[in-house]
Amino acid sequence: MKFSLGQKIVMLITVVAVILTGTCVTVSTAAHRKTIRNEYMITADSMASTVAVSVNAEQMEKICDQVMEIYRGSDLKLNSTQYEDPRYDSYMEQYLSIMDEPEYQSIQNELREIQDVSEVDCIYTVMICPEDETYIYLVDAAYDDEFVPPGCIDSVEESCLKYLHDPEKGFPAIVTNTPEYGWMVTSFVPIHSESGKIVGYAGIDIDMNEIVKKEQHFLILLTAILSGLTILICMFAILFVRKKVVKPINMLSEAAGRYGKNQAAASEDKRNEFSTLNIHTGDELEILLRSMIQMEKDIDNYIQNLTNTRQQLSSVRQQADDMHELAHKDSITGIRNRMAYDKEVMQLEADFKNGLQEFGIAVIDLNFLKRINDEYGHEYGNISIKLLSKLVCTIFTHSPVFRIGGDEFAVILQGHDFENIEQLKDEFNDNLDEYKRDTALQPWEKISAALGYALFEPNKDNCVEDVFKRADQNMYERKKSNESKSDRIISVTEKRRKFNIIKNKISHSIEWEIILYSHRFISVFTSESLLH
Repeated sequence: MKFSLGQKIVMLITVVAVILTGTCVTVSTAAHRKTIRNEYMITADSMASTVAVSVNAEQMEKICDQVMEIYRGSDLKLNSTQYEDPRYDSYMEQYLSIMDEPEYQSIQNELREIQDVSEVDCIYTVMICPEDETYIYLVDAAYDDEFVPPGCIDSVEESCLKYLHDPEKGFPAIVTNTPEYGWMVTSFVPIHSESGKIVGYAGIDIDMNEIVKKEQHFLILLTAILSGLTILICMFAILFVRKKVVKPINMLSEAAGRYGKNQAAASEDKRNEFSTLNIHTGDELEILLRSMIQMEKDIDNYIQNLTNTRQQLSSVRQQADDMHELAHKDSITGIRNRMAYDKEVMQLEADFKNGLQEFGIAVIDLNFLKRINDEYGHEYGNISIKLLSKLVCTIFTHSPVFRIGGDEFAVILQGHDFENIEQLKDEFNDNLDEYKRDTALQPWEKISAALGYALFEPNKDNCVEDVFKRADQNMYERKKSNESKSDRIISVTEKRRKFNIIKNKISHSIEWEIILYSHRFISVFTSESLLH
């Protein structure tokens, strides 16, 4: 079966449009899913680390020892889904006394407080049993029917078996899909006692069912939009080919045929254009030859159109480059954003696998941003963020700086900054101290921040994320110290403010001579008040 030129062009455009649509749907969906799941995994690891350092390790150690003693002394092992088993009640009775322990209730209340204010599905603690490839529940913060009592077991996911013999790692965040819970991201981080002993693992479950539904809706919507666009492109292509290709060729062919017939009947003085060409093949070449004279007049226009098209393509390419730059740029500070940081980490991971060992990560967190936003407004909070961004960029001039969260910055330490990080940290803190002492600055300009860093250690770190976690932990420890000092300063300042109000009231109601006479008494009273 033969096809005309117009039909071939339409089929080619249709095939290309369908391929591009399928590729766009596949790539967009994969990129969207990967980005969302990475965000959830990072959140799960971060929350698990926070819980691990927040739990009272001594109380956790006592509960763990009691549960594991019963577990190892019992031949019966049941998981949380076997509640219909006749032996379930007798199995649970072994652990009921532990739930009445004040340590158990204290840890459970603490976990529930964290769970209630965070966007996680469940927070709990477990102990891993490598020989059985299971983990045993210790304290669960869930309520009602979702509560799992101590002593219940669950099998370790197959993808996590490789971490069983390296307990210091815990279980980095993984995404699972089970009939009981659906889509969920789970992370386990070890809880250490003061002696360094692992006394349990902080577990975090974040429900992903809703986001998976949104992913599916996104895929359906994207497919529908692109399919509709493909249909429109094909319809436009058919109309365009018929109007711009098929019809002109037929018109030129008919005109050329009529011209050839007229030339045969014309007088000798009018047969000048084709008289030197003796082509009578009777096929497309003869038709093309007779059409060339008419087509020559349009060549310049075609060339001009091609030039304009090239200029338009160049403009579109420049716009695409500008959009790519904006996508990796933070709108408030002008520095690189979280997307740029993730891309940089991917490159750093590749360099790390190729032998790179001299690098580090610094994490900086702005203190009291919520307080500034509440008291003065978000525009002044943005000023604080910009001032901190400027200070970080000024200190770490040899390393890339990123804003990875609302009030959080990250620096990938390289070269000079890697070698002099301790000195740069002191310089950073000195600058913050100068802001505090500068009485000319507004409250939102006296920025306060916590900086923590970690350098790559071959014996500890297996990936860039390990370095980031340690830097993040160091930052949080610094942040807690800053907040404690700030609370004491605010307390003293409030007492001074109240005293000044009392003094002003006295000065308006008592004669100036009496105030002078009582000045010494007020001075003493002032000193004692401030001391208290």
